[in-house]
Amino acid sequence: MKTSLRARDGMPCPYQGSDDGPLEGPVDLSQLTAREKQVLLLLGGGPSNGELSRRLKISERTVKAHISRILIKTGQSSRLQAAMVSALYHHQLCPSPNCRWSPAAGSPSHGVVSAA
Repeated sequence: MKTSLRARDGMPCPYQGSDDGPLEGPVDLSQLTAREKQVLLLLGGGPSNGELSRRLKISERTVKAHISRILIKTGQSSRLQAAMVSALYHHQLCPSPNCRWSPAAGSPSHGVVSAA
């Protein structure tokens, strides 16, 4: 079985059971609307649909619709994968120049996202 994550010695990772996931390569964020990017950014923090609804002042049904479109447009198959994309690509999604996760802030987790 081919796996997407590799151990340091080059052997397949025994914990990765399939090739599905946000680590398979670059994720195209260009098709997301500004609101979808906002939902995706917030999704990375792990809130429930109800929490997102209250924070964005929209209905839970609208939150669910946004998440469904985000999954389709980013090629992810679950909310968890979308949250991982949010964390991995936060620096590309966040419009704030003062974001503590921006490359300018020196966050070590930004700048390079490797799928190898």
